[in-house]
Amino acid sequence: MSTEFDNDPLKSVLQNKTNADVLAELSALELEEKQLDLEIKRETVSKIRAQRQAKLDEARAKMIATKQFLAQREANQANCNHRKGGIGAEAVMRGQGTDAMYSVIKHKLPCNRYFVLCQRCGKEWHPAQPLFGIKATPGYDEAIRFPSDNTPSGSSTFMFERTDNLVAAQE
Repeated sequence: MSTEFDNDPLKSVLQNKTNADVLAELSALELEEKQLDLEIKRETVSKIRAQRQAKLDEARAKMIATKQFLAQREANQANCNHRKGGIGAEAVMRGQGTDAMYSVIKHKLPCNRYFVLCQRCGKEWHPAQPLFGIKATPGYDEAIRFPSDNTPSGSSTFMFERTDNLVAAQE
């Protein structure tokens, strides 16, 4: 009676070897498998580190670009005189207006104070909000007095009122 193993080419190879030879060959194969597995894991770790480094480099590049943009914007805002008019594109682009009127938008906030925005350079002046401990933007008092023939915009104004009766009723 013949078995499946009888026709196997591995059988003829193994029949001529001792148990010690077979175990040594098996041990060598297992070692080779472990070395290959280790190599695969090292490659995987290397890829992960490379991806992480690429993300870190990209984040650093974006941070540098953002800082450069903000520095350029600050420089433009510092150079801008926030006035309308000016002759030529350079005067307009560099915020060197010659008109008596300022190129600002005044927007009434719900807290009944105005926020001021230069239409040329984008500089913002915010009012103080003592309720939240927020101080006014430097130059706000001057900016709110800038003469402008622009129509102010606004939000709905509201106030919250807290009374002792409401506090007592909630308790």
